[in-house]
Amino acid sequence: MSETTERSYFIAASFATSALALSGCGAAGDPGPQPCASATLEDRAYIVSAHSDELTVIDLERLEIGCRVRTGGVHNHMAELNRDFTKIYLDSSTTDENVVIDARTFEIVKRIPLGRHPTHLKLTPDGRLLAVMNEDEDAISFVDTEQDVEIKRLSGFDTPHFMRFSADGRFGYAANLGAHHLTRVDLSTLEIDAHIPLDGFEGPPNATPAPAEGGFADAQIGRDGILYAAHAATGRVLVYDTERHQKLPEIGVGRNPWIIFAEHPFPEVANRHLGPNFGDRTVSMIDGDARSILATLPGDSEAYGVNYSSIAPDKAFVMNRIREDVTVVDTTRGEITDRIPVGGNTETASTTADGRFIVATVSSADRVVVIDAATNEVVKTFDDVGDYPWSVTIPNGQNYCH
Repeated sequence: MSETTERSYFIAASFATSALALSGCGAAGDPGPQPCASATLEDRAYIVSAHSDELTVIDLERLEIGCRVRTGGVHNHMAELNRDFTKIYLDSSTTDENVVIDARTFEIVKRIPLGRHPTHLKLTPDGRLLAVMNEDEDAISFVDTEQDVEIKRLSGFDTPHFMRFSADGRFGYAANLGAHHLTRVDLSTLEIDAHIPLDGFEGPPNATPAPAEGGFADAQIGRDGILYAAHAATGRVLVYDTERHQKLPEIGVGRNPWIIFAEHPFPEVANRHLGPNFGDRTVSMIDGDARSILATLPGDSEAYGVNYSSIAPDKAFVMNRIREDVTVVDTTRGEITDRIPVGGNTETASTTADGRFIVATVSSADRVVVIDAATNEVVKTFDDVGDYPWSVTIPNGQNYCH
């Protein structure tokens, strides 16, 4: 989300974080870097805190905190990994930079200057580039992951909030939070290739702004190549075939929809996508084959995440920020089957690559909970995870932010 919306969450936060980059494991003040408890680079969860500069590393094999890395960042937002998981890229939104951390030594190896207020970032399918959203500059930075330098800063967006990629790696699709259109980027030239407007609107140069963040928060692409982008102002979902490059009929959902969660790494999960609607506190479940609404369920006024799992392919887990719980939905029957209290507001979560765990931040409690996807049980609780843990990144997991 943009800086304007985030102020409602972060107004009480102090940004008097030390300018020193104190890398290493253990609590602040511990001497020098220590080995991380995690045996492999793949079995980790990286937790970004928004109100402090810690990056907390959770060992998913032992379910223990392995490291705490002092990044020197201010108002950190989200992390992404390079292709072999040896580097962690963390956006520091207030200092307009990306902090690059060696995942083997936990040393800060570089700080990459970016545009104003970088937030979400995503690795291209070939692993060559990171696309970083500079929301307050209406631009996207493309970072070379070999050299760790910004090679292109592309303008022409309207509060770019997230970028997703076609399976063949030819195009990136940017969701504009302040507009009624998506923007397509040709990844071979790093130039804007096309604009895809919602029905009844035009793209640039005749685009009409979408005030109050009334545009698109994300444009997630399912495994069948179909893109879904919920439009907040109209309650409609733009649907686009990224393989045939054509628009499909739009879908009406609830009021003020957030994101249609269609993108995840689990082929076992049925082609059904959930999308929370903030305005009427509902959740829409879309049949990805028929591209129609299967069910409308009770929801929350702020549900910023939906997670899926390969070992529980008929379930979806909805993160309810205001209710302070996680709703479990049976996606076959279109029914709520369980609610998991977590003791504070949930923000985002990631599902582990094997589908076993949902790792969710409970930001107001400085907590992270680990939910067993098969049993719906909270099997581990981590307290004192930085100050306001905000986002979770897991290698090969289902990762997103808000």
